[in-house]
Amino acid sequence: MTITSCYEATDAQGSQVGTNCLGTYEPRAAGEPRRQVTLDKAAGPHEPGSTVEVRMARGRAHELSGYALGTWVTVTGVILAPFLALSLSFRAYARDATWSHHGDYVFVFIVAEFAALVLGVVVGVLVSIALALFG
Repeated sequence: MTITSCYEATDAQGSQVGTNCLGTYEPRAAGEPRRQVTLDKAAGPHEPGSTVEVRMARGRAHELSGYALGTWVTVTGVILAPFLALSLSFRAYARDATWSHHGDYVFVFIVAEFAALVLGVVVGVLVSIALALFG
């Protein structure tokens, strides 16, 4: 995508939600037409004429960023952690035919939630560093 301009985007209440950029998308596949697209929530303001690697989704361009990937990993982990603790609890019940009233599965839940948060931060930081170093 070749950037033509960038601006601060706002939501319905007028709060700033990040930087959006307008530009021309050049598809990799031969025969597809070039078209004007909006780069949602750019990693930062880009200079007009610069080229940015993007992915297309529903007619809008999205730039790979450590923040977005870290958020995705964190949300996925936070959603899956309760199911992990619950499935381990069910497995223990099926094995012993008694419900465990110990705090073991609550502990597993807390550790899984914390691990999801840490993993999200680590992934976000590593991807941000890799993008800064290797473009």
